[in-house]
Amino acid sequence: MQLLKSINQCQRHADAPSLYRRCFMMALFALLMVITSVKPTAVWAADSSKSASSASGTATPQDTFGRDTPRGSVQGFIQALAKSDWMLASRYVDLSSTKDPSGTLESLKSALDSGGRINEQLQISNDPTGNLDDKLAPNLDKVGEINNPTADKKSIDILMQRVKQSNGTNIWLISQQTLQEVASLSLVTQPTLVEKYIPKQWIEKDIKGYSLGHIAAVIALMIATYLACLLISQILYMIITRIYLATHPDKEKQFPIDGRVVVPAAMVLTAVIIKEAMIVVGINLVVRNMASNLADILSWVSMVWLILRILDLIFKRAENYASNNHHPERLSVLNLLRKVVKLILIAIATIVILGNLGYDLTTGIAALGIGGVALALGAQKTVENLVGSVSVVADQPVNVGDYCRFGTQEGTVEDIGIRSTRLRTTDRTVVTIPNGNFSSMSIENVSQRDMFHFSQVFYISRDSDIDKLREFMEQTQIYITNHPDTNSVWNQVRISGTQQDAYLVEVRCYLNVKGAMDFNQKQTDMILKIAEMMKEVGLKNALPTSRVMMGKPIDITYSNFANTVPVKDKVAGSEKLAQSDKPDTKP
Repeated sequence: MQLLKSINQCQRHADAPSLYRRCFMMALFALLMVITSVKPTAVWAADSSKSASSASGTATPQDTFGRDTPRGSVQGFIQALAKSDWMLASRYVDLSSTKDPSGTLESLKSALDSGGRINEQLQISNDPTGNLDDKLAPNLDKVGEINNPTADKKSIDILMQRVKQSNGTNIWLISQQTLQEVASLSLVTQPTLVEKYIPKQWIEKDIKGYSLGHIAAVIALMIATYLACLLISQILYMIITRIYLATHPDKEKQFPIDGRVVVPAAMVLTAVIIKEAMIVVGINLVVRNMASNLADILSWVSMVWLILRILDLIFKRAENYASNNHHPERLSVLNLLRKVVKLILIAIATIVILGNLGYDLTTGIAALGIGGVALALGAQKTVENLVGSVSVVADQPVNVGDYCRFGTQEGTVEDIGIRSTRLRTTDRTVVTIPNGNFSSMSIENVSQRDMFHFSQVFYISRDSDIDKLREFMEQTQIYITNHPDTNSVWNQVRISGTQQDAYLVEVRCYLNVKGAMDFNQKQTDMILKIAEMMKEVGLKNALPTSRVMMGKPIDITYSNFANTVPVKDKVAGSEKLAQSDKPDTKP
């Protein structure tokens, strides 16, 4: 019984980093987390009960042994067993109706060592009123079970009962019902596998309350279980790969899941199997409880690791698909999304693991929430640009390589990043626009047009023959209609208006061409052809003219003078020119 001592001090000697790196990988790292878990757990149980009492506004005294909640009572009982302190252990058991308290405690410990299972800490209520949704009486809570070899009942429920003390304090104790059912058990006295194969001196020797033999047995069992699960996972992976390749005869195809999932899958299996394996080999309750906490953490760590591997494979396939289908702008967003999903997953796993270790995360989560709001307000522009980048990729107004008009500028999209979009203008300069602003602009994607608009106006002189003008319009209409690159969307030749010296003949149609360069060439050819047709018909372009009118002197009256004075402007040059035209009459 001296092997059962303080859990807190023993767990500090369980560090084995080299074994973690080479044999058990994530398992012993999780063990280090369990090492520091017990003491904060007890503190949490006491603090939570105090906070619950203060929240209720009552002055009820708190129990000094941490029995205010079912979780605190279970943790205190296990710690008392680890210390072999029977007097302390008896305070967590309802022995009011028991004639032989020491024999009852020994029977309970033997039953727990041989086949007792204590629920995970998060599954045990930490509320002073217990779990009211377990379909039990309000003063009862189930915290585990004990294997029963009898045929009438396969297991015995470990029930905690809320008992009111004389000072008015409600505490949780192991119920009389559980003690009576344990007393009726016929416990097997055969030696366990640990007792058979572990030296007796190791089992009798303890390290700060833990049996050295049982600790060695747990480590050996974990390594053996992990190696067996690793072999099983590798065999299953090879079988599934062969089946997949056999059903997909394409030689270029590969199995979509690579071998990186084998190790985390083996760790998941190890975390599931190890709890039952410890009961089979006969690990005692105290060591098994510590190892069960390790297995719980291992299960979460390995599950997160496996999900991260699967996420890497999924995002890798998505990135390859985007790259092969010429969508490079999606790569940056996929990379950002992968990091965000991983961060959220790791944060959730960390919260669950720390909660399972017994740390009070309520205050921490509230602080993180406040800090997150403050960070969001401070990084409002950054968040706006991130959301804008997602909008640009989701709506796809433009892609990399597209020519577009945005605001008062235009250019070719060169890159769509996480924060901004870069475009090269017609002046060969690069413009960088934050995605928050770019996504809110009116963007005209020139590269996505399905046809080009041909629209030209020809100025025909107003003194042209109307019949020739009509003939020219008819010939032009036939030309654009029969042109191989035009379509029937809008083919029209019309007089859109008149000016003082010209008829405005508008020619409109749409061309099915490959690109802007091709359109410019076809447009040039069509303009020249229409100009030739106009010349053949005998029409002339209306050229802008200016006329100078010569006439009599103009009377200009200046009304800004007080007395209006008419002024006649005489053209002396005209008079001289007229006199110079007269014949010379001199001899």
